[in-house]
Amino acid sequence: MRKYIQQKNLKDVFDLSMDYFVDRKGTEFFEGIHFFIPPTSSKTNKAVLWDLEALDNWIKGNVTDPEVENLLERR
Repeated sequence: MRKYIQQKNLKDVFDLSMDYFVDRKGTEFFEGIHFFIPPTSSKTNKAVLWDLEALDNWIKGNVTDPEVENLLERR
């Protein structure tokens, strides 16, 4: 199984729209935990890679990082 997936392909893995994930960036999904932006010199086309294991755990309700749990409880 792949570890990361491009944002545009999330719908194929989780059967949810890309907007589902994009709309939750910064509130439920956090950079460095759920997704990563690899270094690039491009100012317009930045790839976003999502961590499949972190997303799978989130969907199943298996949040194991206390810092993430605290962030989610603040909403």
